[in-house]
Amino acid sequence: MTNEFDDLTEEDVESIVPEKGEASTPAAAAEMEKLSQALDRKAKEAAEAHDRYLRTYADFENYRKRMQRDLADFKKYANEQMARELLSVVDHLALAIKHASETGETSQGLLQGVELVYKQLHDMLEKFGIMPFPAQGEPFDPKKHDAAAQEVTSAVPENTVVQVFQEGYMYHDKVLRHAKVSVSKKPAAEVKTEQGE
Repeated sequence: MTNEFDDLTEEDVESIVPEKGEASTPAAAAEMEKLSQALDRKAKEAAEAHDRYLRTYADFENYRKRMQRDLADFKKYANEQMARELLSVVDHLALAIKHASETGETSQGLLQGVELVYKQLHDMLEKFGIMPFPAQGEPFDPKKHDAAAQEVTSAVPENTVVQVFQEGYMYHDKVLRHAKVSVSKKPAAEVKTEQGE
């Protein structure tokens, strides 16, 4: 929609303004009022357009930052599924080493070879930010531990990890796999004594 005042400049407005001492006619006053209103409308439209521009720019900046953050997270955790699959290999190697050590296998070369592969795999996982976290003797934390069993004991405080069945791993700052653990529980006699006091 075009307006008859779209192409007016400040110089045009000034040229219509009567000089001091000139008689102001009603037609000139009406023309001045029209121009003044048109100028006010255009100033308001310009302010609204500038406000829309600022809001759009801010939305775009927020979108750009969110996309950069999402891309960084994607790159950081891109290998998560592969890492989960490799953890079962690590577990089986650890079990092979444990079994060979317990049974006193005579082929030390085979045991040393398996230990070397296990160490290399652990080093490779650490290189990519996948590291085991300690669980033995720690207070039970459902964010990091899965309780597979309870063990009645008074040797450690209640709700303490007393045995680790499967090691837990972190992937950068995220729990990749919970540790499967056994958690301590007070003996029934101690619980009754505490309740009776």
